[in-house]
Amino acid sequence: MAALVVTLTAITVPSVWVLTHNEVTVKPVAAAQPAAAEKVAQEEPPRETSLWSEENAVDAVTHSDRAPVELGTRFTAAQSGWATGVRFYKARGEKGEHTGSVWDSSGRRLAQVTFAGESSSGWQEARFASPVRLEAKQIYTVSYHSKNGTYVGTQGSAPARSGPLVTTSRDAGVFGYGGSAFPKRSNPKGYNYWVDVVFRWRHRHPRPTAWPSPTSSTTTGPTWSPRPTWTRPVPTWTSTPGPTWTRPVPTLTSTPGPTWTRPVPTWTSTPEPTWTSSPEPTWTVKPPRPTPTWTHSPRPTSTWTRTPRPTPTWTRTPRPTPTWTHSPRPTSTWTRTPLPTPTSGPSGTPTPSPTRTTPRPTLTPDPTSSPQPGGGGCAYPTPACAGVPAGTKLSERSLNEDNAAYRVTTPGAVIDGVHIAGDLLIHADGVTVKNSQIDGTVLNANGPKTFRFTIVDSTVGPAKGCESLPAIGQDKYTALRVLVRNHGDGFRAAGDDITIRDSYVKLCSNPGDHSDGIQTYNTGKNLVFDHNTVDQRGVKDYTAPIFLTDPQIVNVTLTNNLIMGGTYSIQLRNGRGTLIVRGNRLVDKSWDYAAVESDCSKIDWADNSLVTIDSNYRITSIVGPLPCAPK
Repeated sequence: MAALVVTLTAITVPSVWVLTHNEVTVKPVAAAQPAAAEKVAQEEPPRETSLWSEENAVDAVTHSDRAPVELGTRFTAAQSGWATGVRFYKARGEKGEHTGSVWDSSGRRLAQVTFAGESSSGWQEARFASPVRLEAKQIYTVSYHSKNGTYVGTQGSAPARSGPLVTTSRDAGVFGYGGSAFPKRSNPKGYNYWVDVVFRWRHRHPRPTAWPSPTSSTTTGPTWSPRPTWTRPVPTWTSTPGPTWTRPVPTLTSTPGPTWTRPVPTWTSTPEPTWTSSPEPTWTVKPPRPTPTWTHSPRPTSTWTRTPRPTPTWTRTPRPTPTWTHSPRPTSTWTRTPLPTPTSGPSGTPTPSPTRTTPRPTLTPDPTSSPQPGGGGCAYPTPACAGVPAGTKLSERSLNEDNAAYRVTTPGAVIDGVHIAGDLLIHADGVTVKNSQIDGTVLNANGPKTFRFTIVDSTVGPAKGCESLPAIGQDKYTALRVLVRNHGDGFRAAGDDITIRDSYVKLCSNPGDHSDGIQTYNTGKNLVFDHNTVDQRGVKDYTAPIFLTDPQIVNVTLTNNLIMGGTYSIQLRNGRGTLIVRGNRLVDKSWDYAAVESDCSKIDWADNSLVTIDSNYRITSIVGPLPCAPK
């Protein structure tokens, strides 16, 4: 009988339908196996890379802030993968423990590790206990924390690329002072702090994109496509003399004899392979990384630490109303402290003592006990009694340090009647600053070395906004009749021999700040803070107007000050030697938790009282004595 043979090509095993007058059968037909080049490409082993190669030396400037700091790099990856560790370049002289972290864009810490077995300097690396998944095209931050605050930095670095990794186009280098936390501040000079991530990913070969159709029964074998759809071609028949079968749907004609039926073969398709990937924490493959090219320049910007706000443990109880008897104190006349005369000027010749040409209101060291409504003068420093004297004409001083600061390197130099639209860096001994306005900070540290200076009758701080850094620091200085404005911190005490008198401090804060009027940080001997006004009212992120808590404190004199605001207004703890707190006036109920938190048994505490004041800082009433409260 006539037979029709229709060849069907399938992905699994090709078959041939054989139709006769009495039966329909399906027979498998042997087909050649796919060629090696036509098989699905296998995945290569996972790869690792970092932004910078450890084989290349890092030519960067070492900075010593002497404050805890978190330093980081913002980056993204073109392909999803895993962060397996953190690398950073360690500066010479850096000490202490370091921790590394990876953060997502919202500031959530994804993984953390402590570095162990560090070398004295150069690249350090630590691996996470378990890799953490990073998604493609998302921004992440890798960082490390230094308790000592010595690190390397390179100004104006270009973006770095390696494999799927790339640093962000802007503000890739970030930092934050204090404990280990998400670093989100960036220096406008575009610094790179040389913090790196170890990134692992899988590389795949591209799959074929076309699925060729079979052309005849002699097809040598199946061809694989990325996601095939399995179908069975349906043959059709038409009846002609001698019967000839063609493709569209068959029409069968009944003749005497049995009824013809065509059983439908059952077709199955092989499931598509499932592609999976896993971190495999034990991988060690790490191919060489490309070598980036960098341009390095020093960073002039000085940086400071923020001190975490203490957690309050006080329970405030109602204060009994004391019976207060106060005898009038004789009014005394306050004698101005003469300005120290520098031993020599820039040319080596003696420099005469500065002479004030504008009269200033007379200051008295302590107000009378009676209220002073309508009284004149400045019993305590105010903006009218501190800062640049009224009528002083200022000349602009061009910035000479990276267009961000004015740097003084001449011993005995006198800066008089100038306006500095940035920071003032004092890198020479015996410098005097007077009758001048500095819009940024006044800093006398150059790495580990500091220099003696005097600042008098000057204004420090921008006219508007808020600068988080301290206004003046950090040791071996004298400040007289200085007005500090729009700074998160007023004075930094980080060493020996600091005297601050007759000065006015009005504080501000930015989110995350810990604002202080005067704060000690690794301070030393002989701190005198006498007859100053510190106003911390209205500040949102703050600690205390007087925050002296470091164990290195030796010999403190805290006298005749007008203080207001803070969590605790006066904090003096951990000090040694002679500790004097006398004659201070604290604005009643201006604190959050308590007026005082101090080591009372160590302190000579006397004649301190609670007062009320008017808008001009004049005392309007004596509420009662201010006792010392133990910590």
